[in-house]
Amino acid sequence: MKDKPLITLDNISVRLYDRRYLQNTSWEIRTEQNWAIVGPNGSGKTTLAKALFGGVPVVRGSVTHHVDAADGEKDPVKRLPVGYASPELFRELYERELLEESFRDFSGRIDEKTTPRDVVMRGLDKSAYDREAFERRLLHVAEKMGIKGILGRDICAISSGELCKVVIVRALMRKPKLLILDEPFNGLDRNSRNALKQDLNDLIQGGVRLLLITHRFEEILPGITHVLRMKDGEVLAAGSRDQVLNSMDRVDRQPDHARPRLPHLEKKGIQGAQTASRTTHGTLIDMRQVMVRYGDVIVVDDFNWQVRTGENWLSLGKNGAGKSTVLKVILGDNPQAYSNHVQVFGKQRGVGTSIWEIKKRIGMVSTEFQARYPKDVLALNVVCSGFFDSMGLYRACSSEQKNTAMEWMKALGIDGLAKCLFGQLSYGQRKMAIIARAVVKSPELLFLDEPCDGLDRFNRRKILSVLEYIGRHTDTKLVYVTHHEDEILPCITHRLTLQKGRIVESMKIR
Repeated sequence: MKDKPLITLDNISVRLYDRRYLQNTSWEIRTEQNWAIVGPNGSGKTTLAKALFGGVPVVRGSVTHHVDAADGEKDPVKRLPVGYASPELFRELYERELLEESFRDFSGRIDEKTTPRDVVMRGLDKSAYDREAFERRLLHVAEKMGIKGILGRDICAISSGELCKVVIVRALMRKPKLLILDEPFNGLDRNSRNALKQDLNDLIQGGVRLLLITHRFEEILPGITHVLRMKDGEVLAAGSRDQVLNSMDRVDRQPDHARPRLPHLEKKGIQGAQTASRTTHGTLIDMRQVMVRYGDVIVVDDFNWQVRTGENWLSLGKNGAGKSTVLKVILGDNPQAYSNHVQVFGKQRGVGTSIWEIKKRIGMVSTEFQARYPKDVLALNVVCSGFFDSMGLYRACSSEQKNTAMEWMKALGIDGLAKCLFGQLSYGQRKMAIIARAVVKSPELLFLDEPCDGLDRFNRRKILSVLEYIGRHTDTKLVYVTHHEDEILPCITHRLTLQKGRIVESMKIR
């Protein structure tokens, strides 16, 4: 195929809320190019990608799709078929599901469920396909992504990693000429990451052009030919892969294990985890023969686990192993917690204590929680809401609480975003705000489900240092879930490994 323009951005600026971004930005993607966009959190990577397909309003300049007659014959505005998958789409899915649940409750259709198949098919023009051909393609794409077996499952019974694959399958069903994937490896275990890399390379070989947004250089596929580097809403460099990556300075390429020291954590105002009131009960979590099932699907089975004071736990397992479900059961966010033997801080779930009495002693970070958090809340109020375990801030904070919140935001480097709406922040900046929210009250237990997903290298190192300090030098104990071996904290004392909802390993490691 002759190399020619695919999409051209000419001197564009875009508007988000009341601000303009990407001032006077120009860029061109050609038919023989596959691009990666790199840069720190908040640099404008996602906004630039959305400008390619109309996902953000372009208020200046032009976006030209160079469409062949065959590509644009059904599209009066002459746009290329573009597929888009991003962790930000999780918010859309969760908001839609909450609305669906309210409709079902109102109409008495409580046995209905939303499935991954429903999610994939939303918004697709199924009339453009033969029904049998459509089903064959769906099964083929789902099998390639490893989710064929969960297409009919309740969406509440799948992991965040599996949901990530569902979103990618939906993008692929559009038969895109350009596939835009924003952090597609978030939440995936090692085998799933390797399989996705192979699938994406196969798509490239098959003629699909790929635009990949990532913070991890090891995720830049062999088929990526060009790299665009951004910072502070501007394009710093755009060119061949080797040219751009080799030009990046030593700090940008510093290994993740080179974590910075954070001496300011010892300052007064953010060391409350050492002085907060603690339980005198030796067992923090006690789960016995716990089972969680959705219809015929058993997600957690014969689960027996104890967490005692002084222990920091690492939870491992493939996507769908049940790790996130276990955390929801402990928090009481899964209603099946109340039909099982689940004791938290020495008290049985549902007996003599409310869900809020337990939650005020636990901090939580997860992709799902971040996606569900309201977007019209100031970042400072997001952090302050951690004192009250609310989704939004509905009570006045004391001066001491506000100061503590600002100290944590300063420690994480997001104090400059305090007056920004949560929805205005980048995905990584939102993650930092959610982490600050989780630790601000100095919880007795801190649940961390993939806390580094979506963070650039500098912020990953910072967060790992903060969590290591908390786990080693304070009374807050960690339950930590990750699929990345280089993010395992040295302070971890015990390891729990799950497989298909069952414990296959539970042991002390130091």
